Amino acid sequence: MNTQLFERIWLAFFPRRCVWCMGVTAPADMLCPDCAEEAQASRYNNAEGIIACFTYHSRASRVLLRLKFEGKRNLAHSIAYAMGDALREAELDGADLLFCAVPMTAAQVKKRGYNQSELLAKSAARWLSCEHATLLRKARETEVQHDLPAPQRAQNVAGAYAVTAPEQVAGRRVVLCDDICTTGATMQACAHMLEQAGAAQVIKLAFLRTEVQAKKTNGEEEHETEFSAKKANGG
Repeated sequence: MNTQLFERIWLAFFPRRCVWCMGVTAPADMLCPDCAEEAQASRYNNAEGIIACFTYHSRASRVLLRLKFEGKRNLAHSIAYAMGDALREAELDGADLLFCAVPMTAAQVKKRGYNQSELLAKSAARWLSCEHATLLRKARETEVQHDLPAPQRAQNVAGAYAVTAPEQVAGRRVVLCDDICTTGATMQACAHMLEQAGAAQVIKLAFLRTEVQAKKTNGEEEHETEFSAKKANGG
């Protein structure tokens, strides 16, 4: 099917919404006009091999919290639109891409009811008319990355992930999706396994990007507190 036709049909069923205020916005816009100017300072400057839409300490984090902790699965479509746009802006989109997600353990999925990163990967793949597959599994439980100092995060996830279908990975350009990227340790561990399985390229894509050692303003501390409280309550 023609890509533009597919997108028009897709948007008819899942209208595009601003990922800051959730108001309906134009099919080609990530943000509504009212939010666009304010959000400009919070757009993530893609670097260090990570593509992301916004910094964590922005209003976009509240939308993600609703997806992760309040069961608002329908928000995955709007977030995935934004992630697809970020990939296009980086000129890394293409029909040959294979999307996958950072996995959770079966126990984690059972507790939440879904893996939000998997929802984002599926929706972004559909939005860009690409293939999606479950390529990774979490082989063991790890400590919550958010609670660990940056130097310990890579050690925490080392060997925690495995490729489930190496034959699907070999020679492919793989887009590895996650909701939030902090130090990048989790995504790097997953990307390493995909590369060992023969992926031609691994593109790391997240909705939000944060740095644990970044200097925080009072408003940013409020967002961080909210996120920590959600974690403490089972997130």
